[in-house]
Amino acid sequence: MNLLETLDLLLQSWRDVFPQERTFLRARRLLFGLLVSVRMHLTSNAICATGRQFVDWSADYRVCSRSQWDPHRLFDPVFDHLPRLLASPEAPVLMALDDTLCRKTSSRIPGTSMGRDPMSPPFHVNLCYGQRFVQASILVTPTQQPGPARALPVRFEFAPPASKPRQPKNLPAKTSSPHDPVQGNPTSALPAAPENLLTAEDLEKQKQWNAAMEVYKKEKKERRLPLVGVKVIGSVREEMNQRAELRDRILIVSGDGSYTTRDVVRNQPEKTIYIGRIRKDAKLCYPAVVATGKPVGRPRHYGAPAPTPAQILQDDSYATVLVQCFAAGKMHEVPVKVLGPVYWRNAGCDLPLQVVVIKPLGYRRRKGGRLMYRKAAFLICTDPTLDLQQLVQAYLYRWEIECNHRDEKSLLGVGQGQVWNPDAVRRLPQLQVAGYSLLVQASLLSTGFERTDDFLPLPKWRRKSARPSLLDLLVLLRGQIFSRGVDQPLLDLDAVAAAAVPPRLKPSKPPLAAETLTTMAA
Repeated sequence: MNLLETLDLLLQSWRDVFPQERTFLRARRLLFGLLVSVRMHLTSNAICATGRQFVDWSADYRVCSRSQWDPHRLFDPVFDHLPRLLASPEAPVLMALDDTLCRKTSSRIPGTSMGRDPMSPPFHVNLCYGQRFVQASILVTPTQQPGPARALPVRFEFAPPASKPRQPKNLPAKTSSPHDPVQGNPTSALPAAPENLLTAEDLEKQKQWNAAMEVYKKEKKERRLPLVGVKVIGSVREEMNQRAELRDRILIVSGDGSYTTRDVVRNQPEKTIYIGRIRKDAKLCYPAVVATGKPVGRPRHYGAPAPTPAQILQDDSYATVLVQCFAAGKMHEVPVKVLGPVYWRNAGCDLPLQVVVIKPLGYRRRKGGRLMYRKAAFLICTDPTLDLQQLVQAYLYRWEIECNHRDEKSLLGVGQGQVWNPDAVRRLPQLQVAGYSLLVQASLLSTGFERTDDFLPLPKWRRKSARPSLLDLLVLLRGQIFSRGVDQPLLDLDAVAAAAVPPRLKPSKPPLAAETLTTMAA
């Protein structure tokens, strides 16, 4: 089967996700419209791309707002066909974890908050409005020979921060004490307003605001990104436990420094290993020495202080091990240093860890140029016995989730939808990411990991390509959609019915939108 037929076969699993058959058909048609549209990936452009601009389009807008369905179940086909993409029945499942910010232009959209602009320069932090999402992607690699991995998103969790309540305007401002740590505060010298000057209505408003602030402080702790990451990991592990071919496999999760916290490291499910970056000055300890004589004082939970990761990198007494790993299109000998088992106080005294220091690799900007070095990477692993080559390779493959973010936001337009309903705000991006994941999986099941002759030839300025890009998949999908015969189309574009077209716009042939014509030309 080609790419289009394989993708449509995977989408048939969505019939059980939606409550009605017509809702499934609308969601399927909307997904194809979002994939093949070539301009802004809006719901209106998706409607025009499928030829429904002259019929009632209100039902298409309500797919993500009124219909009751679980967006997590959209990723079930990825888990169902995952064993076919793994090397062996005992091979572990690799997963990358990261968060991303989808830009928005208004702070009134549900779930929108002010965040750090990821495109801001390192010397000047910029702020922007956006929506936070935590993404988990399963990494699959070629089974015959070492090669680049492909990331299949399996979760795209909406993670908005807590909304801080506003203080009523008619209440007197809260004054600071004489011991206010903020210097130069002009309000610190103002006398506090006595409570007997406040009316009963003001006291009631102040009481309600204090209660709202307590709720806000609790929600702020519960909505932290590490806790959302723990829920995402637990959800993926639960999906694997429900399938016989994935139940006994080890799940290896790779995360960055923002997820290497006590909440994440200590709350891993069973048969799950976490690999994450750690500070280079992290305080580590050796295991405690068991006392042979009569114990004196409190029992020790930690042993002598261990060297920090930066000290391990600079100390020549620790042997350097060369590990064969695939990265940047070829095999490399990665120099690493290992120390373990050690204990990290943030993780607790009952969780032994393995510290891995990846030494900086040398590179040249041009042939004959001076040798330059990248920064070192400091990792911890919750399994001290995990194979070193497998550990380093799993961390290097984590880069694929960054490629997912680029494809989703730059080529698929995730986050561009102009929706205001709270359900649609979180469902529409998950629908797009699930369609993107199934498209990549369909390409792996139909054509494999390599770039075949089914795709268009590369431009003259590109010498080689190890695998098809998302743009290649979209171009091939558009070509296969519109090259099928009109008598037996795979997609039923019933939106061009003549009865739905106004009389003054009714031509001899059903009208097509500009997006449809552009897609056909592409």
